[in-house]
Amino acid sequence: MKYILYRDKKSFQKRKALALLQIAKKGGAIPVIHSDLKLARRYRFFGIHIPSNEFEKIVRAKRAGLMTFVSTHSQEEIEKALHLGADFVTFSPIFSTPGKGKPKGLRALRNVCKKFPKRVIALGGIVGYKQIRKVLRAKAVGFASIRYFS
Repeated sequence: MKYILYRDKKSFQKRKALALLQIAKKGGAIPVIHSDLKLARRYRFFGIHIPSNEFEKIVRAKRAGLMTFVSTHSQEEIEKALHLGADFVTFSPIFSTPGKGKPKGLRALRNVCKKFPKRVIALGGIVGYKQIRKVLRAKAVGFASIRYFS
């Protein structure tokens, strides 16, 4: 399954969101929007990405029928997010990423993937096939990246 996330923390642009919805539809991907429940419902996004400091949105998003993707940075955050009903979590940063602190590394990724099978998406420092292969071997259900797609 492919997911595509519209994430602009500074300003929402209807034109860009609608373009992303069209791209997702044509490419067979599921559209996800960052953080805003009202916009997710208004523009009929399938899911919502929830930052690690907004866990309270998980239950509301699930009640609204949205798939939830939640940012996490520790096993405790993963447990909390899944307990609240998150469908998937991103776990980050796996590799070195500018401004994101010390990488968790592949061992930590393997551990959380083993404990929470088919729920963990690797994020952070994934810039090429080498990193993609490593995170998939660690049993991440997938990966998320900005720089890989830039």
